[in-house]
Amino acid sequence: KDMFVQHNMVKRCVLSVLSIIIMGFGISLFSVSGFGVDPFTSMNMNISSTLGISYGTYQLIVNAIIIIFVVIVAHRGLVGVGTVFNMVGVGYSCELFEGLIRPLLSDSLDSAAVRICLLAAGIVVLCFSCSLFFTSNVGVGPYDSLGFMLSNKTNIPYKWVRVITDITVIVIGLIVSGGIKGLVTGDLSQIKNIGIGTIITAFMMGPLVNFFSKHVSAKILN
Repeated sequence: KDMFVQHNMVKRCVLSVLSIIIMGFGISLFSVSGFGVDPFTSMNMNISSTLGISYGTYQLIVNAIIIIFVVIVAHRGLVGVGTVFNMVGVGYSCELFEGLIRPLLSDSLDSAAVRICLLAAGIVVLCFSCSLFFTSNVGVGPYDSLGFMLSNKTNIPYKWVRVITDITVIVIGLIVSGGIKGLVTGDLSQIKNIGIGTIITAFMMGPLVNFFSKHVSAKILN
């Protein structure tokens, strides 16, 4: 309830919108690097490509379903204007930036050094954007709200619920895209949007997000 009676609400909303745009840019860097994206994005990219629809549109649909489910089963306290910004903006901004970046670097993407630099930049940008979104505190992202709801209903600590949900969406993405068959046959080329970048975002983002929240995002807000 306190989410909607905070000081600096206009500034918080502006920062939330900016964080979503930056988040889309960060995910696009991951995607262009070819080292995999975060677990939830990997599932959505794999399913959307299998269905033949745009990633942004599919992510919007999935996020809307999650939000409706969370509001009905849990409570409205997790959902705010930031949730809506996240639901609508991340997928489409990622598509926009990837469409701009990939053609510019098309001749350089065979270089491992370039791809590693993109991955490193993606990590920094994504962690900063997440910290800015959390600090603005005007709503929880749809995927995050699902984890909070499950943690509340099962009394399992959120960090473990997040590991379970991340593994689940990765497996779903692998099944839909044919990645499971690639793992069994040893043809790793069939594994799409999943790689070292996925592992990094699933298990190692916390400390960086906390660092940016404390030393950068909180100072921007204040």
